[in-house]
Amino acid sequence: MKGFAKFGLKQEILAGIQDLYFTEPTPIQERAIPLALEGKDLIGQAQTGTGKTAAFVIPMLQQLQPNVQHIQGLILTPTRELAIQIAEDVEDLGKHLDINVLCLHGGRDIQAQINKLQDRVHIVVGTPGRILDHLRRETLHFGRIKMLVLDEADKMLEMGFQEDVETIIQQTPEKKQTLLFSATMPDRVRLLAHRFMFQPPHIKVEMKQATAETTKQYYYVVNQSEKPEALKTLLEQLRPYLAIIFVNTQDRVEFITEQLQQAGFDAQALHGGLSQNKREQLMENFRKIKFQFLVCTDIAARGVDVEGVTHVFNFDLPSDPESYIHRVGRTGRAGQEGTAITFVSPRQKSIMLKIENAIKQKIEERLLIGTKGFAEVPTKDRKKPRPAFQRDGKKKDDPTIKKASNEARSVSQAQEKSQDKKKVKPGYKKKALFEKQRQEAQEKRKKIQQSINEQIRKKKRKEARDTKAR
Repeated sequence: MKGFAKFGLKQEILAGIQDLYFTEPTPIQERAIPLALEGKDLIGQAQTGTGKTAAFVIPMLQQLQPNVQHIQGLILTPTRELAIQIAEDVEDLGKHLDINVLCLHGGRDIQAQINKLQDRVHIVVGTPGRILDHLRRETLHFGRIKMLVLDEADKMLEMGFQEDVETIIQQTPEKKQTLLFSATMPDRVRLLAHRFMFQPPHIKVEMKQATAETTKQYYYVVNQSEKPEALKTLLEQLRPYLAIIFVNTQDRVEFITEQLQQAGFDAQALHGGLSQNKREQLMENFRKIKFQFLVCTDIAARGVDVEGVTHVFNFDLPSDPESYIHRVGRTGRAGQEGTAITFVSPRQKSIMLKIENAIKQKIEERLLIGTKGFAEVPTKDRKKPRPAFQRDGKKKDDPTIKKASNEARSVSQAQEKSQDKKKVKPGYKKKALFEKQRQEAQEKRKKIQQSINEQIRKKKRKEARDTKAR
């Protein structure tokens, strides 16, 4: 037997797999599914994008008894976005089975969730905070579950959920199957597994290349104050069909979104400060291509899977390789081509080396020439020099290279002529320009609003005169 049929799965599950166009199991699925079907506890260590969700959902569905009324499976995740995504995956894979899945997370009316819990529910997917809330209200009981899954355990503990997770585990029966999946294996995760799991085999899947081969990756060394202008320039030049722009903080998400909107780009902000309904509406609009550029934080985008994303921009460099892999994995999916561009400050180049080592792939560096945009000129290799445009087979006297060199030379000459003048702090002029543009945009909006108000006043005066004339 080939494909998923060799696992001896129910025909309804195989039909769900076929509907999703899965043909062959991924390495983590190949190793985890047979062990899980035997009822063993296991630890699966794999990066995002390896198919680990199906590695635990398929065994859970296989062991499920649709005729039994109580909850049989619990999947804990660190974020509401990931919980929603996994619940959708469970529904897709099990759509030919008579099962009910309930997603429990914050940001939704808890009374509505309580009402749904009164109906038949087979699998619960949720975040630790909301699950614990239901347990304390005694509206949720896990006394008879057969399988517990801890997904992205490292992120869950990193976000401060360790005590909540342990409390929830203690509310489950001692005799159950526990599956733990994590991208990394810090000591806290190991201790958690040691306390609550029974001799779990440790399955570790290391990808030769952690990011898709269809995704082109390169980075620019850009000063912090130059990043907004650099982003606008690239968006104008590359004209992405759909793009996700990752920023590290909520405040900066709002700032960058405002900068792009003022420049005429169709951009929207997504971060944890928005209500759940607003976030879900934004994602739905993005999937329907009602806007092109989504500016967001890592946590807000975790679990986001949108078809057709052609570009990912790391406006801020992520703090760890796993986050970089997660971000870049939003493009180049299902064999489609994608592009991932990262802005790096001069002091962060060492972090890029760590990311390259983690993904086992060289990330090309490109140069920022002058102020008119980006020349597609790779820098010298860190170990040995290589001619520009080597991959395209172009010579060094290429007109594009000459143009970039002439522009750089003119900038250098201008700097020499201004040596006697007062020195200006690097990035100050651009910062002043951004502030001027922001003020001009505000003035423009103010004048438009004043014009609208004046038209309203004129209309009211006219209506008053007409009334008086009658």
